[in-house]
Amino acid sequence: MLLILAALVVGVGLGLLLGGSLENLAEANFRWWPLALFGLGLQLVPVPSSSRHPNHWLGAGLLLASYAVLLTFIALNFRKPGFPLLAVGFLLNVLVISINGGMPVNEHALRVAYGPRYASTLPELESHGGAKHHLERPDDDLTFLSDVVPVGGPVGNVFSPGDVMAMIGTAWVLAGATLGRARTTGSATRRSLDEAAGPASSIENATSDPAQLAPRRPLRQSHSEGPSPPRLEPPPQGPPGATDAGSPSP
Repeated sequence: MLLILAALVVGVGLGLLLGGSLENLAEANFRWWPLALFGLGLQLVPVPSSSRHPNHWLGAGLLLASYAVLLTFIALNFRKPGFPLLAVGFLLNVLVISINGGMPVNEHALRVAYGPRYASTLPELESHGGAKHHLERPDDDLTFLSDVVPVGGPVGNVFSPGDVMAMIGTAWVLAGATLGRARTTGSATRRSLDEAAGPASSIENATSDPAQLAPRRPLRQSHSEGPSPPRLEPPPQGPPGATDAGSPSP
């Protein structure tokens, strides 16, 4: 639980350092987000049994059902940052659990993670954790993908490579949500601002374009105007008293 909390804090902190805000995180829109809560809730359902108990497959089934719900939530938000990595981590866990009827736990990793508490943790795992987890057996497959990563100190737990990838993906999801849409829709925001600015923005953009600054060719004269008519000179006049030929004298 502490490692999951650390992933949440690291994700939000990274988003803030990169210029995000808590307001962006609060406004994050994840499709069908209640599925994530329901899927995590299925993993917390207690089913105390061992591999020899009939409830063993019930516990393993609940675990697989939990991952199915979580993967559905991931598929609905797959294009958001971090979700592809979450999907890979969960699929690795599903593969190991399906093959082995639960998640095997490496005994050496358990000893390193729990230290002095190992002696009391081992029987607890065998009696209460066997429904979903069990101590690694010789016939288990893909054990390198099982719970083999020990984390000591205040965490005191063993994780699988899929768990590690999922926690990194969780931090990535929160970092992306904290950053908001500023990094992904900056161009769309710029277009909206240009439209709001109106013609003045268009003129500014036009003058900043070198193609718009090139000299323009003069417009051709319209055919409707036609060529300029020639200037007519007045006819020559004769001496005073002269009359036009053929006109009767008074």
